[in-house]
Amino acid sequence: MHTEYNELKYLTFARFIFHTRALNRFRLPIYKGSTFRGGFGNNLKRTVCINRNGDCGNCILQPKCVYSYVFETRPLQDSRVKIDLTDVPRPYVLVPPDTGKDVFDAEEPFEFSMALFGKAIDYLPYVLFVFQQLGEHGIGRERGRFYIESVKNERFGDEIEIFNAKTGCLKGNIHIYSSENFLYLYENLIAMNPKTMRIEFVTPFRMKIDGHLRDDFTFFDFFRSLLNRLYFIARFHCGGDNERRQRELLELSKGVEITGRNLRWHDWIRYSSRQKTEMYMGGVVGDFTISGNLVPFMPFLKVGEYTHTGKATSMGLGRYSISVK
Repeated sequence: MHTEYNELKYLTFARFIFHTRALNRFRLPIYKGSTFRGGFGNNLKRTVCINRNGDCGNCILQPKCVYSYVFETRPLQDSRVKIDLTDVPRPYVLVPPDTGKDVFDAEEPFEFSMALFGKAIDYLPYVLFVFQQLGEHGIGRERGRFYIESVKNERFGDEIEIFNAKTGCLKGNIHIYSSENFLYLYENLIAMNPKTMRIEFVTPFRMKIDGHLRDDFTFFDFFRSLLNRLYFIARFHCGGDNERRQRELLELSKGVEITGRNLRWHDWIRYSSRQKTEMYMGGVVGDFTISGNLVPFMPFLKVGEYTHTGKATSMGLGRYSISVK
């Protein structure tokens, strides 16, 4: 991997796929990311918090609290990186069931996945337990109940089972992607040396330019957003104590053109139980084509398929896939 670029030098992550089965008939929203993320956060707090009605910032256990770290991530106390609290990346991306259906019948199987970054990988037992609790308590307004049959760990495209409900044992041989082994996922693309690639948004992409959500971005805008996200994930969650050296790569990105644009704005509204209000979460969907010298950007674009990019990535937004045209 191009480890001369610090954004990838320290980055580590693992992806887990949860295979589940519904216990009763229930309805969920068409896009389920917010519902799963909210259920995850509520049950995580119920599991570990000793001060459920208080502010995490005033809690004596906050520096060592799993909930505070995973769900209400804050800048490091000794961090030299100046960043707004709302921009601190969460150490996970939760991808809800990839289906447009809204009704699940009893005994119907479905799956969701989660990518954990850096230190958060050690908290997989907490994550599994919390989702088991969510399945018992029920998800969504109709309290849809489910149970987890198995959990699998992705390894270079394959899925290896690390948990099975019949045994109740969680295996410890977790595969972690890093700069040393991630090459295998994109080496075929580099060998092809493509001059044109397609980037498709699977879920709405939300990116602000000068404080405003935009859909007329350039590749430079898109890549800068991704590069910043990768840097902050590595810095806050993977032990990266590194200076930013992005100028050369960003200058190169200005030479990549968007030669085809099939994008549209998709409005989406979710209800925030914490803020007691509806929130507009619209974003860009569709695809665009890039052309130019693409090889220097492939490691970053491939990693971005796991980390997502833009706003609200923890609930699965900003998910995209790349392909050679």
